[in-house]
Amino acid sequence: WGLLSAMLGYGRYFSLDVLILSVVALLAIQLIEKARVMWLTLRAAWPPLVARLLTPAVAWHKCTDAELCAVDGAPPEVQARRRAGLAALARRAASLEGPRSRELSELLRHLADGRFTDNRLLPQSLRRLSAARHAVESDGPYLVDADGRRTLDCSGSDGANVHGYNFYKACVAEGNDRIAKLGPNVLGPLHPAAADVLRFLRELSGLDEVSFHSSGAEAVTAAVQLCRFNTRRRLVLAFDAAADRGSLSELGGVLRCSSLDAAALRLLAARAAEVACVVVDPLQALERRGGGGAAGDGKADPDAAYKSWLQTLRDACTRSNVPLLLDEVDSGFRL
Repeated sequence: WGLLSAMLGYGRYFSLDVLILSVVALLAIQLIEKARVMWLTLRAAWPPLVARLLTPAVAWHKCTDAELCAVDGAPPEVQARRRAGLAALARRAASLEGPRSRELSELLRHLADGRFTDNRLLPQSLRRLSAARHAVESDGPYLVDADGRRTLDCSGSDGANVHGYNFYKACVAEGNDRIAKLGPNVLGPLHPAAADVLRFLRELSGLDEVSFHSSGAEAVTAAVQLCRFNTRRRLVLAFDAAADRGSLSELGGVLRCSSLDAAALRLLAARAAEVACVVVDPLQALERRGGGGAAGDGKADPDAAYKSWLQTLRDACTRSNVPLLLDEVDSGFRL
């Protein structure tokens, strides 16, 4: 456009044809660049996009036990052992419910939250194995129901899975003792205990500002909005499961990308002027890649491959002047 302005300023030296050709050439270059950026966007985001579009169809498909056990093409004898194991597990789950537990389970069927959780997290054929919706006591990794039966809790929160419930109960008890005189419902003033956490976070991060939130979902959403406000950009690149954190997927302007995908790095470089931040959940992303390594050959070390990928992503964000957010909620980091 600078060249065109110069040509217009010295129009007597250029013919009208040259001016028209110059405008057409500049417009063509812009269209080609937009097409290139669009292709990079589709190339980086299409696998997660297709998966999300197909999710409703998969969720409503009533997969039989036979189909579930044969989904990976296992030999017939392996499929038979799987079917027998599922049947035994279903009988075991049913036998764990005592009379009081059955009564509560029947009553809690009228609670929409439980049905939503089962429908969202469990495939159709496994919903009969859903965890109990009530518990009266916890002990380490175990839950105790209304009939006194103990079951190993495999669906607890990320922090409880790391530390066990006893650790959290001790923390809550100690915290309640420290703020007993203040009470839990005072709005505004903070107890001095908050200063201990603040001091530790500042030392750990090397940063001046700290923000407290009630959940990981709220923290990630607030961090994304903070990046948008300060960069005056809207686009967010979220890798793997990071896009599912809280209301992040409902904010709009969030592109879901896959880890270890070079196309995502090219997209970041091409649209750096639009990207407010990049969000990655290290643990969940690593789990989704499986144990096949970067090349998927089953030989490479997946930990080393993903560590290298994170460093590459860190360098790419630094070059593009884009904030990188690491969602550490699933690592069990708690204060």
